[in-house]
Amino acid sequence: EDDIEIYTAEDIALLPDPAPLLPAIAAMVIEVISGARSVDQVANLVSDQVYQKLRGRIAARASSDGQIRPPLMPKFAIGNIRTDSPRPGVIESVVLINTQARTRAVAIRLEPFHKRWRATSVSVL
Repeated sequence: EDDIEIYTAEDIALLPDPAPLLPAIAAMVIEVISGARSVDQVANLVSDQVYQKLRGRIAARASSDGQIRPPLMPKFAIGNIRTDSPRPGVIESVVLINTQARTRAVAIRLEPFHKRWRATSVSVL
């Protein structure tokens, strides 16, 4: 998929703070899944594999919907965020998304890519 990049501890220290990226990615993914946001709007924040997975999920939803309806922007609030780093240059996080009906968890794995963070795995539970 991508060329392997080797990052030193110094390279990782120069990367931007990933904390604001985690709730932003979680929110955008929920909006993409609901149909309120285009999957192309998250393309620069996620790996090709995550992008294709989201596109597939949208296509499956569209074919099963049957009816064409305008998507509504989902109403939710970002809840707790838990973050861990299993090794230097890898951030694994769970972002809770609270809606009136339920709470969902969005698991995100960030890795460095071209001097910035990129989600290499996103799962909505």
